[in-house]
Amino acid sequence: MTCKEARKLIIPFIHDELSMEDTRDFLQHVRGCKACMDELEIYYIVEVGLDGSGNDDINYNMTAALHSHIREAYQRIFIIFLGQVFKYVVNTLMIFGVFIIAMMQLRNWFF
Repeated sequence: MTCKEARKLIIPFIHDELSMEDTRDFLQHVRGCKACMDELEIYYIVEVGLDGSGNDDINYNMTAALHSHIREAYQRIFIIFLGQVFKYVVNTLMIFGVFIIAMMQLRNWFF
């Protein structure tokens, strides 16, 4: 992902509007690109600061809030990944089970 592409995804990332793949690619780029991370921090401070301006419990440590948001995004990616792995495992076991049942049925028919 280029810096230009990453900068287009900053606002959707802040609002949790990216797909799992886009979020993963975005976070991978931001982790390795200081300029994009700085840009993300600036946008996050502006977006969250303006959004929470009427709230009495404002979290003034926006950098910590951003890192918490990033950590939550990684957790969502991991949970979705585990769900996909679980789905593949269950499908594989079901196919294996159908194969075993078919073999047992063929054994009953022919022997």
